[in-house]
Amino acid sequence: HASAWASGFLNYYDACSEGLRAASPLLKFGGPGDSFHPLPKSPICWSLLRHCYNGTNFFTGETGVRLDYISLHKKGGGSSLYILQQEVEAVEQIQKLFPSFASVAIYNDEADPMVGWSIPQLWRADVTYAAMVVKVIIQHQNLLISKPNNTINYTLLSNDNAFLSYYPHYFTQRTLTARFQMNNTKPPHVQMVRKPVLTVMGLLALLGEKQIFAEVNSSEGESTQNSTIGVLASVHTPSEMQPSDSWQATLLMYSSEDNRTSSNNSTITVNTTQFPRLRELVYVTYYLDNMQTNPYLKWKKLGSPDFPSPEQFQQIRDAEDPVATGPFPFPEGGILTLKQDLPIPSVFLIHICARPRSVPDQVTGVRLIPLTKGQVIVLWDDGCVNSKCIKTFEVEFSPDGKAYRRINAKNTIFTLWVYSPGSSVSGFYRVRAIDYWGKAGLSSLPVEYVEAFE
Repeated sequence: HASAWASGFLNYYDACSEGLRAASPLLKFGGPGDSFHPLPKSPICWSLLRHCYNGTNFFTGETGVRLDYISLHKKGGGSSLYILQQEVEAVEQIQKLFPSFASVAIYNDEADPMVGWSIPQLWRADVTYAAMVVKVIIQHQNLLISKPNNTINYTLLSNDNAFLSYYPHYFTQRTLTARFQMNNTKPPHVQMVRKPVLTVMGLLALLGEKQIFAEVNSSEGESTQNSTIGVLASVHTPSEMQPSDSWQATLLMYSSEDNRTSSNNSTITVNTTQFPRLRELVYVTYYLDNMQTNPYLKWKKLGSPDFPSPEQFQQIRDAEDPVATGPFPFPEGGILTLKQDLPIPSVFLIHICARPRSVPDQVTGVRLIPLTKGQVIVLWDDGCVNSKCIKTFEVEFSPDGKAYRRINAKNTIFTLWVYSPGSSVSGFYRVRAIDYWGKAGLSSLPVEYVEAFE
């Protein structure tokens, strides 16, 4: 019976709230994490808000129950702007019915472009999905969060993508990686390939904390509401306490027609002005499109193997990282003008950094995950490096812990690398960060790996 179920759910909410409060008053709790369709649909959503607004707490007898955030799930149906439009509609209804909830934090923690995670969609395999994720974020920043008359306390935007793809849809489900279940080895093992959508999420980490003004001027004069090209600019002000940190500005651009791929190509000119005259300013660009950074396309060209060989995995993974250029010195006059072709879909990021007072801090947390004979995953943490102006991480190996040599030939700013040399992988591993000025941070503590496979 629906009403009995609803009252049980509300008691459950109160129990969670009081239990968490007893554990720590710092823990945040809210809900319901559901669709919030207009009334009379979504009865559980609306009854929870009513209960928290002026209902009776089952455990304390008080009127009203804490609601630290309101979480809703609004998906795009293949459109980016539709997500934002549905959120605004739902929150306006919430504010009308429950005026004192007007300032409560709003989360959309399932802002996916389309429902049905397991339904294979070609656009989920490549940069189309990656560019759409960026577009949704930039629309929220530009059309909602940064608006002076905004009344919505929009706090969290995330996706429901923690799934593992399965045969034969390795790349085309709503996942961040392509999973290959390698049942042709003894014992069987699993290989993962990073999809462009996860690569782009790594690039988002280069954004600063403060949004600054940026706009797109188009000769066609199209509306900026749902335009094909969009931009977000940010700055990062360093902490005085971190000599390895420095002033940064980031420009993030997308070219996207939502979940459609098109043969259209735009040439953009980026003008950045009024930059501070800081010490040894440099810039680096990162670029993603479906020709150069598309592991799915590489896999298709190899004949779509179910069990790629180590050499084939190497070729597929060579398309994981963005195309990076630079670092280049920032022009003396403080004005940078760049031209860039942006096919649909594509993502382009410019990262501008002032030189820090010291080298990057030490890489920590190196760990090794066995894959199969002759293959190991090297993982590390960059949380203590205290610099985002990193050109690459160098992964070094020594069979005996004495003389080390670099083993990752390609530069990468990501913190995972697969070592598959075709020979023994037993030995010692360490990782260090190299900044945009070529200065190396301290190597991590070495970690020994002893191969257990026969």
